Amino acid sequence: MAAITVRVVILMDDYAGYEVRGLLGEHGLSIFLEVDGGRRKRFSMLFDVGQTGDTLLHNASLMGIDLAEISLIAFSHRHYDHTGGLVRVLKHWARRIPVIAHPDLFIPQVYIGRGRVSLMLGPPYSRREAEDAGATFIFTREALPLFPGVYFLGEIPRETEFEPVPREFVSLRDGRAERDGVVDDTAVAVVVEGRGVLVLTGCSHSGIVNIVRRAAEVAGSKVFSVIGGFHLIGAERRRIKATVRELVRMGVEEVHVGHCTGLDAEYMLKEAFKDGFGKIHSGYTIEY
Repeated sequence: MAAITVRVVILMDDYAGYEVRGLLGEHGLSIFLEVDGGRRKRFSMLFDVGQTGDTLLHNASLMGIDLAEISLIAFSHRHYDHTGGLVRVLKHWARRIPVIAHPDLFIPQVYIGRGRVSLMLGPPYSRREAEDAGATFIFTREALPLFPGVYFLGEIPRETEFEPVPREFVSLRDGRAERDGVVDDTAVAVVVEGRGVLVLTGCSHSGIVNIVRRAAEVAGSKVFSVIGGFHLIGAERRRIKATVRELVRMGVEEVHVGHCTGLDAEYMLKEAFKDGFGKIHSGYTIEY
């Protein structure tokens, strides 16, 4: 089954934009997805919730989006700028809701590299605190259908040679520190009738090309559009060139990027995709 119409709203991004007065920006990402499957079958969800939850709630209210109607929340990965707002959002709704995530969500992770150390990369709350606020966690490493034509992609196979496994992250498991390639980084795929597959991504630590390949495999159709963060900030130009070249070769028609994508990558994507390029910001809306 495929979606007849899809609406994607960037509820929160690092860049506030200028199209709607009063919208706020915050380092992180939160995406509202609404799907009409026909025959009165409608579905909406949140993909990531930003750092604080306050910015997300403010922007949603300003745009007239009733988040009380969503069916679930899904996390792209555990980092605080994508998961931090959960408890605030749940307390605002005062109701229980499924939260789809990788089993590593509450495994402590630190960043060690590029001359700095960050000790608190994961959610700024415990599992108990989130559940007390209304979360019902569904943990999966595998792809999971969320609604007919909508898929949580689970763990992403690392196949490309030019998208390196991150080495600057360390997880703490049972008192031992071990390298963590951010295996929890994932995405959501939506099959759009007559178009192909739309991909929503948070940070693309798994590699955006790897994610697009996985989305096409799980959803059974070619990816035509990708929306979110590509995590190419600080990447070498040869990696960015290889990424752009492969996205074009796979038949991707549109890229709508922001958050952690980086200026160099945005410029090179704009050169390649021309009118198929979009710079996302709080309030940025796409409909198919």
